[in-house]
Amino acid sequence: MSILRPYYPVFKFVITFGAIYTVLSLIYYVYLQQDYSGVLFPDPVTAQVAYQTQQLLILFGYDAVIANSPFDPSVLMYIDEQIVYRVIEGCNAISVMVLFAAFVIAFAKAWKPTALYLLIGIAFLYIVNVARLVILGIVYKDYPQYQDFAHDIGFPTVIYGAVILLWLYWLKKPNVS
Repeated sequence: MSILRPYYPVFKFVITFGAIYTVLSLIYYVYLQQDYSGVLFPDPVTAQVAYQTQQLLILFGYDAVIANSPFDPSVLMYIDEQIVYRVIEGCNAISVMVLFAAFVIAFAKAWKPTALYLLIGIAFLYIVNVARLVILGIVYKDYPQYQDFAHDIGFPTVIYGAVILLWLYWLKKPNVS
């Protein structure tokens, strides 16, 4: 077993990451199992993301309106009385934040800077995600020929690229202790 000794840090990271990711994912799963059909449909975070996206589109001069979908748990985004896309649970970026948090916690050495970095990183990812949805709405409305590329390639690259950049900074961060 001494041959594996140099790899203990890797094993420790993988086990820690896996455990934290599993726990956070289970918490998120329980959150999603609640009945949010009253007002904040499909769930409060997705509803908030849709609302903030709508408000920013209005700020940029678009006639944006949101409405809960009567058919499935999603929020319909209208621009100029035309549905441009649905905001579903996957659009709220919580699963991306869970992935980010599990990685950061698995590499944590001190809890105070880790907690601060998690707060800053999650806020950054939230902002990037809302900006992504705003730009996606503009692309769907004004440049429909690019909507498949934007949705399937461009914007996943943006959100996951942001996560990777945050991870790289966390690994290379200046030592402030």
